[in-house]
Amino acid sequence: MRRSAQALLGLALLSTAAFAQTEDRVSIRYLPGYPLPSRSSELVDVRVERRSPPARVGDQDIDRFFSLVQATLSEYRIVRDWQFAIPDAPSIEITVELNGRRTRLSSAHVPVEKSAANVAVTERGAEALNQRSREAVLSEQGEEFRRHRLAFDKLLELTLERARARLSP
Repeated sequence: MRRSAQALLGLALLSTAAFAQTEDRVSIRYLPGYPLPSRSSELVDVRVERRSPPARVGDQDIDRFFSLVQATLSEYRIVRDWQFAIPDAPSIEITVELNGRRTRLSSAHVPVEKSAANVAVTERGAEALNQRSREAVLSEQGEEFRRHRLAFDKLLELTLERARARLSP
C-alpha cells in the first residue's frame, strides 16, 4: 500500500510539472521623488503579465507583445540593469521578467522632460535645448546612454499601449 501511495504522489508531481505555466511580465512603477511636505504624492503601478503553458501557440496578442519586448531588448543590446537618477526627481522603473531573466531599467528623463518642455535629460542631467531639437541633443550622448534610453522609451510605449488596448472602452 505504501508503494502505491508513493507512486500516486510521484504521478501527481509529474502531471503538475507537465502543466506548469511560465510567467513573463513587464512592470512599470512611477515613483514621485522626494515628497514635499505641502503636496500629495502619487504612486502608479502598471503590470502586463503572461501565464502560458510550456507549449504555447504564440499567435495571440499577448505573445506578440512579449515578442516585441524581447525584440526591443535585443535591438538595443540590453543585457544588464540600468539606472539614471536625478536626486529628488520623480522617476519611472520598468522591470522586464522574460524567459526566466529579470532586467530593470529606471530613469527620471520622462517625468523631468514632461514637466519642462524645453529641457532634454542627458548623461549630465537636465540640459536646456536652446533652439536645438531633443533628438540633436541626445545624438551627442554616449552610445550606451542612448541605447538604454531608447529601449526604455520603447518598452514604456509598448506596455502602455498594451494596457490601453485591454483597459480602454
